[in-house]
Amino acid sequence: MSLYLTGTWEHALLAMVVKEAAGVVQQEGGYLGRTAVQKIVYFLQVLDVPMRYRFDLYHYGPFCSNILGDLEWLMADEAILDDSLNREKYSKYAPGPLCDELIAKHGAKLQQFEKTVTSTVKALLPLKPDHLELIATLDYAFREVSATLGKKPPKAKVIARFQEFKGDKFQNKTVEETFDRLEAAGLLG
Repeated sequence: MSLYLTGTWEHALLAMVVKEAAGVVQQEGGYLGRTAVQKIVYFLQVLDVPMRYRFDLYHYGPFCSNILGDLEWLMADEAILDDSLNREKYSKYAPGPLCDELIAKHGAKLQQFEKTVTSTVKALLPLKPDHLELIATLDYAFREVSATLGKKPPKAKVIARFQEFKGDKFQNKTVEETFDRLEAAGLLG
């Protein structure tokens, strides 16, 4: 067997995320679905892992349609598998038989970011999709307002922008507490 449709750096990065997630799932349970992949890759980009993906705000927070396409290519090449029982409703990604081959093609570059990928997957994968949506959208709002102002924005401006995106989907208290936790952890600014 060989890889025919995949082989880019981004494909290898996605394969590494899926492989790392498989270890977390084995230890802690759960699964790696579409929302989790999107948010993990979004935060990897925030953490300066180089990639060509570009995120726009969508229903469940930052989203990149190219990631979904690349996941389909990875499945076609059997670098990853989707083990879900209802693929139309949700995904459950796992490493495929050619996952290690793809990762090896970009081994040196991936090794530079292995700790970042591992820690990001371990931190985010256990979170429920709605929590991932909350923190990723809050981060997106923070970065957008920061870019507009050219400096670190006040909390009230970030939350106001978040509410423009999400309306009343999340309680204001929850949004404020999440902002405070992200800021205390040094994840904003």
